[in-house]
Amino acid sequence: MKILTFVIPSVVLCVGLTLTGCAANGTVSGEPFADKALGQSVDSHKDAVQQHQNIFVTRRSDVLNSHKAAVQQHQNKAAMLEQKIQKLEDRLDMVKNSYRDPKGLKRQSWTRLLSKWRGDVRDLREHIVWHEEQIARLKR
Repeated sequence: MKILTFVIPSVVLCVGLTLTGCAANGTVSGEPFADKALGQSVDSHKDAVQQHQNIFVTRRSDVLNSHKAAVQQHQNKAAMLEQKIQKLEDRLDMVKNSYRDPKGLKRQSWTRLLSKWRGDVRDLREHIVWHEEQIARLKR
């Protein structure tokens, strides 16, 4: 209960200090510096809006660059996986009817690995498409 009684006067005090000299139609009568304070408040608000817009433009270009970097990274990873898939498919063709794998255990495990890698490539391609859509949206 002590905290609640301490917080309530603080809020009332803050609200009272904030609203001194201002009303819905501009200024409160009897406050000689209210017009000046309100003008400074409007100017500082305009400056803050301008700063936020500048930050937005900077962040927008940063986000755009990060999407481009992600596309490049995903493309490199997909190309590497496709090379691995090709090499493993070649090995699989060599072992297919070979005496080296009579029970087909290598072939089965390699086939599972190939399907996993193909799924990874498919996921990477979906990520690339999503990043390219985000790049197109940000360029508008």
